[in-house]
Amino acid sequence: MSFLDHIENCNRYNLTNFVPLNMGNRRVGWVKRPLIPYFAAFPDVVQCDIDDIKINPTLDTPAVLTEAMSRIGNALTESGFTSPWRHEPYAVGTRFGECLFELERAVVPAFGTRAYGLHLTGFVRDEANFLIWVPRRTLDRLTYPGELDNTVAGGQPAQLSLAENLEKECAEEAGLPSELVRQARPVGTISYHLEIEHGLRDDLIFSYDLELPTDFRPRNCDGEVEDFQLWPADQVMSVIESTDRFKFNCNLVLIDFFIRHGLIKPSHSDYTQLCRGLNS
Repeated sequence: MSFLDHIENCNRYNLTNFVPLNMGNRRVGWVKRPLIPYFAAFPDVVQCDIDDIKINPTLDTPAVLTEAMSRIGNALTESGFTSPWRHEPYAVGTRFGECLFELERAVVPAFGTRAYGLHLTGFVRDEANFLIWVPRRTLDRLTYPGELDNTVAGGQPAQLSLAENLEKECAEEAGLPSELVRQARPVGTISYHLEIEHGLRDDLIFSYDLELPTDFRPRNCDGEVEDFQLWPADQVMSVIESTDRFKFNCNLVLIDFFIRHGLIKPSHSDYTQLCRGLNS
């Protein structure tokens, strides 16, 4: 295992296994070829060909499109191609802030549409050293139980702004008060494309840093975190470089943190590949 392995593991995909999901002349997603018959079962919603899936242009409002796509999503879930619904709508568009229609979060990979999320790395300075607050996910989580996570992380719902979502996630996951959250510094984005059994994860993460007071201790409020531990950055780096104990995409966010704070230096043999690979 290495830093670069984590980036490469998040970017394993073959687009020949997919067909584009198009809305007019814009591609909004990627659908795996074995799922085409399940889309084709809704001819009033999409037209399926061997090389693409076209959304019916008469479905011309976000509300109408959302209802139509929900029917396909339900069919995919009932056929076992998605995880259980979370009742958390994601916006679908060709850029962040655009909402052509909404999709239930659980079905987004089956449609191959871009999903957005945010991660916050909470850290403390100890003289010249960094310490990072590392949570461990509870063992009863439906996804990635027991794995290490970023200080705060969550998907980006359709109805919230980034600032609103950051404040909500920070309160729920780490008990961070609003006055601290407002000091968080946006530091860029990280993206990856990962082929999964029945779809594509086309994800973009908005990343934040937050330096925390030395006397602050995170407290989980939504029952999704087992505990928090304050680790020296060197320990976090060692665990990431040698294991897969962290949830897969958290590795990328923390590698980016190490690069930006000079903990991974330009002399590292994979430095340029790491920098390039964080936005694929």
